[in-house]
Amino acid sequence: MSHEPSPLNLNSLLLVPALALAATACWAVTARQAAIATAATTTLFLVPVVFRLMTRTWYRGLVVRGLGLFVLGFNLPMFIFGFFAHANIGCEPGNCMGLIILGALLGPIVGILFTVVYWLIGRPPV
Repeated sequence: MSHEPSPLNLNSLLLVPALALAATACWAVTARQAAIATAATTTLFLVPVVFRLMTRTWYRGLVVRGLGLFVLGFNLPMFIFGFFAHANIGCEPGNCMGLIILGALLGPIVGILFTVVYWLIGRPPV
């Protein structure tokens, strides 16, 4: 019984550059490089969307679920950094506004990453 290797999934291949673009965008936000952050975030969104439009069909509810995951991902860094600021983790007491601002700046990047990953690996409902 020999197992033949499964064919390479192009959607899985796009996850690596998507994660690299998200990491680049997060680095650019922390380094205060707005142009690089904007370019990386826009590319993170457009490349998988264009790929999906060209290779797969869009099914009902995909966009709504993707937007829901965007909202979830958008709020996740704000909640995490808000918790850190409230607990004074990584900041001086009373000077935690930098953490809250960082969470707000990272929110769109994480939200787009959640949506892109869902659009790349999401399966239609049964």
